[in-house]
Amino acid sequence: MAAFEPLVALYAKATSEAESDARKSAATELAEAIKGQGVATIMSMALPAKVMASLGEAKNVAAREGAVFVVHELHKALGLHAEPYFMLVLPALVERYDDKVKGVAAAVDACLMAFFQAVNPYAAATLLPHLFTGMSTISWKTKVGCLKLLGALAHTAPTQVGQLLPEIVPKVTENMWDTKPEVKQAAKSSLGECCTVIHNPDVQPIVPVLISANANPKENVTALDRLMGTTFVSQVDRPTLAIIVPVLGRGLRDRDVQMKRKCCVFVDTISAEYGDLENPEIRLFFQIKIAGSAFAH
Repeated sequence: MAAFEPLVALYAKATSEAESDARKSAATELAEAIKGQGVATIMSMALPAKVMASLGEAKNVAAREGAVFVVHELHKALGLHAEPYFMLVLPALVERYDDKVKGVAAAVDACLMAFFQAVNPYAAATLLPHLFTGMSTISWKTKVGCLKLLGALAHTAPTQVGQLLPEIVPKVTENMWDTKPEVKQAAKSSLGECCTVIHNPDVQPIVPVLISANANPKENVTALDRLMGTTFVSQVDRPTLAIIVPVLGRGLRDRDVQMKRKCCVFVDTISAEYGDLENPEIRLFFQIKIAGSAFAH
């Protein structure tokens, strides 16, 4: 343990110095020292546990900000090698979006955004539950922060986000109906970023209309009419369905019989065009078609 005493001392310095610049300097020095000794040092000196303890010190600004600096600088120094350890403290970092001290909240935002912009794309499915948890909290600042991170992830891992879009759209849509204007705007922006992974040329021109319909159910009629007027030439894939199906679902639940009939006609058209029952996405369309027929009668 004596071999790690200098590193522990550096961590203590990074979380106790009076000035923010001094804390950041100590964090940088600690990260470089860990890089020199090897990644295994992180667990040997129990750094994740120390970081989480510091982030939980409600009355100690230096400890909270210093811990964020340490994680950020470690990620800068080690890159992908720091990701498994970063994941251990991710929930605690997300909670600090709501820190009452602006400097700490800003440090958290910079740290997490840098991580999400450089993360291994194959980690997307592992990261989503943490973001969804943040989006469902009471804190509007945490919601906005997580929505911004999701938008960044769409550019870091477009292929993975495309496959996960059916899970993402409902969660983001819930935040579009939040009472806080900042959350509504962040949700709409985040969904717009996520929908950049949709590459179906037939649907791309009307994606903004579909997003707007998710934000405002009153626009569902307009969105459905645009879908009805779209000629589908390219294959309908999972990301495309993720933004279309919510519009159809609301249409089928509508009391207006004409609205239900339109949904059924649209599903019937697509099903006839791409009636490959081996395709799980198309099977979903058939399920909607059957449900719609039941509603219509």
